[in-house]
Amino acid sequence: MRIYIKPQKKIIATIALGKDYQKIWKKNIYPFWKIYCKIHNLGLVVFEEDLIEKNDIFWKKATWQRLLVGEKIKKKFPKVEDVCFLDTDIIINPTAPNIFNFQKKNKINLTSLRNFLPFEYKKTIRKMAYFRKKYINKKYPLDSLLNADLKTLYKSDKLEPQKDEMCVGVMMFNIKKFSRKLHDWFYLFEKNIDTTTGGGCQTQLNYLILKNKYENLLDYKFQSIWIFELVNRFPFILKNINNLSYLGYLTTTILLDNYFLHFAGGGIESTFWRTKEFTKRIDINLLKEFNKYYFKKLKGLPKIKIKN
Repeated sequence: MRIYIKPQKKIIATIALGKDYQKIWKKNIYPFWKIYCKIHNLGLVVFEEDLIEKNDIFWKKATWQRLLVGEKIKKKFPKVEDVCFLDTDIIINPTAPNIFNFQKKNKINLTSLRNFLPFEYKKTIRKMAYFRKKYINKKYPLDSLLNADLKTLYKSDKLEPQKDEMCVGVMMFNIKKFSRKLHDWFYLFEKNIDTTTGGGCQTQLNYLILKNKYENLLDYKFQSIWIFELVNRFPFILKNINNLSYLGYLTTTILLDNYFLHFAGGGIESTFWRTKEFTKRIDINLLKEFNKYYFKKLKGLPKIKIKN
């Protein structure tokens, strides 16, 4: 565990495995997190090694190991009360409000992928499939699990259907209430579990949280999904997905309306944030200047005399 900012009572944590990946994260994502954590007096730690031995019969990929983070933090920092776990591929708008101000301590706090979106969900998913096939990969299927309803989604992983699907990329919880519970959930599933998310924990964790009624839904702005934003607002940019200038401007534009921007997914349209020059094109000063202007009290009076 590397301590980037010493924690007080609230802490942001992530898992970044491998030196090359850590280098990319530190260069392209960390500067945004650093500003945000300093503004709101939040600790920041990064787990740079597996949280469980690889030869353990319960070892699972890093996406699962988020369930072990709370217990590790509790042992290392006994005064820390609350944790917000973030996926590494999330850019934070430095002007965003403190996410912990929206926490319910008796719940696990996440955002929905299906409800309370600023876009129509069905149309968003259809746009994703359509424009990926049109501009990214001619062989991309127009009908796949991407289009599944909730019943099909859960049954595909042999789970009882639930009322929602949440993204676990942002997951905030109280250590005293949930760290041990999450730890125990990790050990419900053995190594090399086969899931519809390529061995990931998304559907399984959703099932456990929703079945136990632990969910508290945060505003979508705390985990706006890059590909959702792209296909709804700028779908034709997929035709020019390698143009970093365009993508930098678009990212700044999206951050004007959102707090955390998640580059979820493994396709070329979601992994370009790793490129060398990308984040240099995100205008942090513009975000700060507009935010200052937005909260400024204005009179709203005409600046010119209107003649009849």
